[in-house]
Amino acid sequence: MERLAEIKAKAKGTIFEEFVSSQVENYKQQKQKELKKANINNKWIDHADELFNLFAQISEEVKPQIEPFVAHAEFVDNRESDGAVMLTATNFQNETFSLRCADLHTMEDYAKLEDDAFVEILDEAQEEGGVQFFFDPDELVETVPHSRIFKEDDPLATLKQVIQPHLVELLKRTFDIAALLDKES
Repeated sequence: MERLAEIKAKAKGTIFEEFVSSQVENYKQQKQKELKKANINNKWIDHADELFNLFAQISEEVKPQIEPFVAHAEFVDNRESDGAVMLTATNFQNETFSLRCADLHTMEDYAKLEDDAFVEILDEAQEEGGVQFFFDPDELVETVPHSRIFKEDDPLATLKQVIQPHLVELLKRTFDIAALLDKES
């Protein structure tokens, strides 16, 4: 900003003052738009990551509790490849079910941040990230905005409480009492 002021000062009182001043203002506006885009993008990513990390902690706690009832349980981190993490459980018929946790914002949402008109209507302070929990892509079970969890004193306990019914549902989908009895005999 100091250098922009210097550029404006050099043109002050010359025939170029108006032109240089308008170019400096245009440059400032463009940089402000770029900063707003970057801030929103980073906020969405950071918020989703914080929730992913909590879900990872919860999954590591729940995994030993579900393992006695299934053939295999595993936490899978696919953030890099498909923007999701999941707790999977495989039953004794080798069918795998997953409680997936994905970024609330899709790749299309992130792509929209390249559109100046779209970004202009966003309120940077009000934007937040979050995650969605689902069993299948067409079976959304919970949307969790960052503020819902992190406004509380204990975010981990809060998220646990929110997703506990879905963890029970994961066990219900994999639970097979007959196969479990056969395995134990």
